[in-house]
Amino acid sequence: MKALLMVGKALALAFWLVFGAALAGRFGAPFEQLVYLLSAFLALLHGAQLWLFSGLLSGRTSPWLDRVQVLLFGIFHLYPLNAGQQSESASTAVIEGAAHA
Repeated sequence: MKALLMVGKALALAFWLVFGAALAGRFGAPFEQLVYLLSAFLALLHGAQLWLFSGLLSGRTSPWLDRVQVLLFGIFHLYPLNAGQQSESASTAVIEGAAHA
C-alpha cells in the first residue's frame, strides 16, 4: 500500500511540474488550456479535501506543512494520516476497556 501511495504522490508531483511547464509557455495553445483547466479542477478538489479534513490536520505537529502537502498531493497524503489516527484510536479504546475491566 505504501508503494502505491508513493507512486500516486510521484504522479501528482509530475502533474504539477507539467502545470509549471505550461505556465512557462512550453506547450501549444490547446494543450496548455487543457492543463490549466485540469489544474484548476485539481486545486479545487484538493481545497475541498483540505476543508473536509481540517480537523484531522489541526492536531498534527506541523499542520501547515500537512496542509501544503494536501494541496499538492491530495488523498495520497491524507490516507496514511487517517489510517494512523484510526489505529491510534483503536489502541486507546483497548486501553480504556482494559482499565474498566
